Amino acid sequence: MGDAMTARIERIDSFAEDVRLFRLVPERGEVDFVQGQFIRVLWEGEKGAYFAIASPPYEKRYLEILVKRGKGVSERLFSLTGGEILSFEGPLGNGFPLDPHKSRNLLFVGVGTAIAPLRSTLLEALRRRSEFGRLALYFGTMTPNHLYFGEDLAAWSAMGVDVVVTVTFPDAKWDRHSGFVQHILRAESHPLPGTVAYLCGMKEMVEETIGVLKERAIPEEHILQNL
Repeated sequence: MGDAMTARIERIDSFAEDVRLFRLVPERGEVDFVQGQFIRVLWEGEKGAYFAIASPPYEKRYLEILVKRGKGVSERLFSLTGGEILSFEGPLGNGFPLDPHKSRNLLFVGVGTAIAPLRSTLLEALRRRSEFGRLALYFGTMTPNHLYFGEDLAAWSAMGVDVVVTVTFPDAKWDRHSGFVQHILRAESHPLPGTVAYLCGMKEMVEETIGVLKERAIPEEHILQNL
């Protein structure tokens, strides 16, 4: 796992009452990582917590993590206001490889804060746009108030990415998809030839989505998780 590193919290953005984006600037300088990797944030007296890197690998000066308030380290992070020093280990995991899938269509599927590693990967794919075919993002979240990276979603759509957003609990003003993201994918039903899927979310959602993608003719070896 390697030695722990330290980083200064440069900024904190609130996306919802219980979700914040933390930008960490490593004190030792640039940190190389692969899109889709994660770090383990350490806190004395607490068990380390894992967070996927939401920023793209070409932004080497900082790492961004999307944190939902819970117990342990995530709760501790919500007590911070910026400028503090954190310890972390990583980057960890295999990430989401792009190089083996040049010329293919890329499909990104995630729910909730699991959009973080998908954002990192999609931003890198957009930087290398000419190397890939169709880009599509299916993002499921709880409510319209939990629409993380809203400005990014709009920008990606304007750049030609097929962005599909669905919420589990819509309000009266919500006029887009509602329900689980895997159900939206199943309802479309047509095959997805030449497509590689990048998948991140809760276990049950992942398992069901894998089944749906297989039904839509994506082979299992082209359904990737950031383990």
